[in-house]
Amino acid sequence: VYRINWLKARARRDRWKEEVSLVRHEMLWTCLWFEYHKDMWEKRALQSTEPGKEAYAKKQMGLWNDFAKKARLMFQGKQVDCIQNGSGNTQYGVC
Repeated sequence: VYRINWLKARARRDRWKEEVSLVRHEMLWTCLWFEYHKDMWEKRALQSTEPGKEAYAKKQMGLWNDFAKKARLMFQGKQVDCIQNGSGNTQYGVC
């Protein structure tokens, strides 16, 4: 009976470890998604030839930038950080 309870507890612990890892990665992916959209709107603002379209693109760029800043602030110290090393491999660690 004790061994079965121990095995169940270990399985629960392993599931929670996996869940924590996934949530930390999702925090990173969220920040990267917001930054991607900010960069996309920045490119559109630079390519725009009409003042109205440029103003709209800059407004969207500011919106996505605010999302990224707020997400980084909320996730600070909790998320997995993506680091590119010199050999081109991606490494992850907690920031």
